[in-house]
Amino acid sequence: MEEKMIVRIEKCLDKMIHKNVKVYQNGFIMNQFLIENMVFKIRNDILNLKDETKDIYLVINLNQVYQVEISEKKLILYIDNDTNIEISL
Repeated sequence: MEEKMIVRIEKCLDKMIHKNVKVYQNGFIMNQFLIENMVFKIRNDILNLKDETKDIYLVINLNQVYQVEISEKKLILYIDNDTNIEISL
């Protein structure tokens, strides 16, 4: 993924650190869960979201992302295999 896009993703996620974050997966598998105290890191194009106090996490290979939508309180990652991940406050 382009460095410029990773910076935009990081800026959006920075606003969500240590907050309750809802994660929705839509596609051939659908689920939703809550991360109560979200922290993240991006290393080698791998996005790791996790709950700082619980054993809840999500790992996404950003090389599989072909489109990104970013708004004030929401990040949507469109991933191969017709799946999207929405991360929102």
